Amino acid sequence: MVDTATTAAARATASRARVVIAVLLFGTVVINYLDRSNLSIALPAIAEELELSKAQQGLLLSAFGWTYAAMQIPGGWLVDRIRPRVLYPLCLVLWSLATLFMGMVGGFVALIVLRLMVGACEAPAYPINSRVATVWFPERERATAIGFYTSGQFIGLALLTPVLSWLQAAVSWHWVFILTGLVGIVWGVVWYLGYREPRESRPTPPRSS
Repeated sequence: MVDTATTAAARATASRARVVIAVLLFGTVVINYLDRSNLSIALPAIAEELELSKAQQGLLLSAFGWTYAAMQIPGGWLVDRIRPRVLYPLCLVLWSLATLFMGMVGGFVALIVLRLMVGACEAPAYPINSRVATVWFPERERATAIGFYTSGQFIGLALLTPVLSWLQAAVSWHWVFILTGLVGIVWGVVWYLGYREPRESRPTPPRSS
């Protein structure tokens, strides 16, 4: 009877922990895609203020993809060697700082360098998501978990893009980047504090008397 109760409690604890992990992944994906799309929202205002040509605008929009693609294999290599609790918040904070500084600079070269940094630092994100889903979710739940956090890329864009558009209209394009950068930095701290490996989240077995 005691063993049955202990097993049930352990399963309930594991189930709650997986819910927390799914929410952490979902939130990170939302931020990931907001930081990819914020430039599309702000670009018309940036182009007008900085007098960017169509060619410069095209380079600025494509810069993310250059480093994102180039860093996929190196990013996967890092994911195999550095724990998600450390690597994910590090990447989050770095790409969020680059995003934040995009709202503070006033030149094309600085913007494109920062955008390259966003792409490079976001590259390990989906390999980390896959690793976390694999170690945390049993096979019968894994597809559901992946579907849930993947939906963050569309739900976040659908619900929050209008907020960023309103923010730009109410204040300026600078705040589109500053706000999304700050949110990412805060979420990096949340991930570090909230994420654990499965073995670190198992309850300690009761001592026998």
